[in-house]
Amino acid sequence: MATFPYYTLHPLSSSLTPSSKGSVHLCPCSSTRSRSLPQFPSKLRRKATIKPRLLTIIDPILLFNGVATTFYFDTQTLIVTVSVLAAIALSLFLGLKGDPVPCERCGGNGGTKCVFCNDGKMKQEMGLINCKVCKGSGLIFCKKCGGSGYSRRL
Repeated sequence: MATFPYYTLHPLSSSLTPSSKGSVHLCPCSSTRSRSLPQFPSKLRRKATIKPRLLTIIDPILLFNGVATTFYFDTQTLIVTVSVLAAIALSLFLGLKGDPVPCERCGGNGGTKCVFCNDGKMKQEMGLINCKVCKGSGLIFCKKCGGSGYSRRL
């Protein structure tokens, strides 16, 4: 049997010497000590054939995933994609909607100044209290626009 001493397999090992008894069997079919690779008959050797590569339309890595999982996204990618698409759709919708139109009734102010109070406070015997008509805002809200100052859009 062909065997090599253990120290020849690990040349960096300084603790083992040539006189050590440990050995490793490499090839049980040969009885001589040889460091060359076994030779195979020429019938078993394969010649390297170069096949012409055809024009590949699909990337070969996609074939390993299969047809059903070619466009697989993980959860994080799906959430980010949906969020970005929603933000783009919302900005396009609001941009194409147009500029807001001021209310004709209040002139874009959102209402008229309350005539019953002074900046939302009324004088009474106990001091200043909130106005009961405008509820302390100092403005009577417009019924048409609801106090926003813009006419409602369809």
